[in-house]
Amino acid sequence: MTKQIRYFFFLCLIVLVASCRKKTPEDIGLPILPGDDLLNATFTDTLTLITHTVADDSLMTDEISTMLLGNINDPVFGVTKSSIFTQIGLSSLNPDFGTSPQLDSAVLSVVYSSGQYYGTLSPQKFKVYELAEPLYKDSSYFSNRMLQYATELGSAYVTPKPNVGDSVLVGSTWYPSHLRIALDKTFFGNFLNNPSAYSSNTAFLNYFKGVYIASSTGAPAGQGGIFYMNPTNTYTRITLFYHNSTDTTSYYFGLSADASARFSHFEQDYSSATGITAQLNTSNTIQESKVYVQPMAGLSTKVTMPYLKDFFNNGKVVINKAELIVPVDPTSISGADSVFSPPARLIVNVNNVPNVPADYFEAGFGGTYDASTKTYKINIARYVQQVLNGGNNNLELYINIFNSRIGNILIDTRRTTANRARLMGGDKSNPNRMRLKIAYTPLD
Repeated sequence: MTKQIRYFFFLCLIVLVASCRKKTPEDIGLPILPGDDLLNATFTDTLTLITHTVADDSLMTDEISTMLLGNINDPVFGVTKSSIFTQIGLSSLNPDFGTSPQLDSAVLSVVYSSGQYYGTLSPQKFKVYELAEPLYKDSSYFSNRMLQYATELGSAYVTPKPNVGDSVLVGSTWYPSHLRIALDKTFFGNFLNNPSAYSSNTAFLNYFKGVYIASSTGAPAGQGGIFYMNPTNTYTRITLFYHNSTDTTSYYFGLSADASARFSHFEQDYSSATGITAQLNTSNTIQESKVYVQPMAGLSTKVTMPYLKDFFNNGKVVINKAELIVPVDPTSISGADSVFSPPARLIVNVNNVPNVPADYFEAGFGGTYDASTKTYKINIARYVQQVLNGGNNNLELYINIFNSRIGNILIDTRRTTANRARLMGGDKSNPNRMRLKIAYTPLD
């Protein structure tokens, strides 16, 4: 037997073994066939979907690499605010401030994350306060946590300039674009006359617990912005500019220091968003024609399919594809509202658990916003097949802002993004409704 013939028979054996692999019930109908090119499949999009907006739980926001700051008066979603609680750490131990040091100025600088923001670049007033309550590096902090704060240390009424080209000239040096707030000279002048506070970070945090940074401006309707801040940039700091008997120099405290604890605090006020408040105050089993998703511990859309099993009760089927088609309400992203763009991607979570997405790790999951059709398409074929095969109890599904992914680890990006969307609900009287388009093949 020639080498070529032996190789041919070996390939045939591999194909035979692969084709005989026993499929579990969850594998039937998978892998998902692409697009609508499904041979011998039957299509339906008439399944009943009950859609309703629900409030999200708080999010753990400590030690995240992007922190949100600012406020928006959204014409659809009401007022959203984000603020920052953070310690500051020593840049060096036991600094020598020289003889007779005198403070010239103290400045807080918080670097923007490369032009990232949501909303408008309208003016906001930012304030800095001294913390009256300590933070702890080994503790978990959630977005609804509010710490006590005391003395106002400084403020600035500014038009934020977060774009890459908006670098800031300080003296003769250009620094990355950042929020810059002058701080109380008398208060921080005392920092030059307390050498025992600089023996360790622990000693310093006993002396000064940290700062609370917030936007205090009430933006007009349709105005305001949430800005993405970079706490790990080396220029995110408090700098003391001072002189002594022989020199003029500076010393800084870093917000990015390894020993520093920090977290984001989120607030939503839906009092002007009547469409949202009506749903939050009624049963989530009521069908809604328009529904909402919002990050920052805001809102999710609950989706139930009460008749899924009944729909296929005449026999077993193979689910080739089950595409949840989610249109964005076009009236919420046009005209004056156009600055509040929808999120780039959505995800469907089972029972509103961020790390339990339906079909997220499957090929062809989708979830990306199509600006031309103003629609998201999310494939949940495996989930639907499992329900029909009895391996799943048809649990509640929740549409959330998309989670980023590093390998098989999901990162909850609701903590670090502000994009929201008003979606079309499952009301069958609306031809542009949310629907589940299923391609299936009967087995009987």
